[in-house]
Amino acid sequence: MSTPVGSAANGRRHGRGAALALQGLGHSLPYLYAAIAIAIVWQAVVVLTEAHSSVLPAPLQVAQTFGQLVANGELFVHIWASLRRVLIAWLLSALVAIPLGMALGWSRRLEKLVDPFIELFRPISPLAWIPLAILWFGIGESGKIFIVFIGTFFPILLSTVAGVKCIDPLYIHAGQVYGCKSSYSLFRRVILPASLPSIVVGLRISFGTGWAAIIAAELVAARSGLGYLIANGMEILRADTVLVGMVAIGVLGVLFDSVFRYLHKRYAWS
Repeated sequence: MSTPVGSAANGRRHGRGAALALQGLGHSLPYLYAAIAIAIVWQAVVVLTEAHSSVLPAPLQVAQTFGQLVANGELFVHIWASLRRVLIAWLLSALVAIPLGMALGWSRRLEKLVDPFIELFRPISPLAWIPLAILWFGIGESGKIFIVFIGTFFPILLSTVAGVKCIDPLYIHAGQVYGCKSSYSLFRRVILPASLPSIVVGLRISFGTGWAAIIAAELVAARSGLGYLIANGMEILRADTVLVGMVAIGVLGVLFDSVFRYLHKRYAWS
């Protein structure tokens, strides 16, 4: 038999759970409205133009193809192939860009030395590296990871540099006064926490950039992945397969961005 205190605690937990569920539903509704509006306009265009299914299939046909690819597991294979490549390259970028960004943000002399190289390479689109990636690495995994690395590196680096530069000098002074005697202690207790919000923003932006870059890379040279699914659908005149790949890219992009927004709200200013 539960005690009144236990019942009250359970009630509070259920109340918080219900509140979170309602909040999640409220955040999802705009996307649901957008999907419905897109489907209505899409169907209207199909009816008005009398487009052939190989050019512009109806939403119902695309939904059926989507269900078939989910049922046989093919869609998940392609999703995992693309996601694995992006995660590997994104983590490698973070491992290099965050420490380098911290150093550049902290040392003006080092920034003056390295910044010209950054500004020369940064405007070059990751897509421009695809031919060289194929020449250097072939059509294997290394070339795709290299392209995504290029696409994700600079957003993380620049956000980290900006985060360190924007730290209020009073925080540095306060850290030194309250016991941060070594550079490592000052970095761990002051610089890293203060620059974390900007770093999280850079990680969020770079993941989206990497997600776009991997799709482009897979369109050119791949045997798996969502980009390959789209390119293969184009080659065999299956517009429904192409649209399934596009829908998967859009939905996954929204989900990933939602995760990063949650982490930003949950940890960046805690």
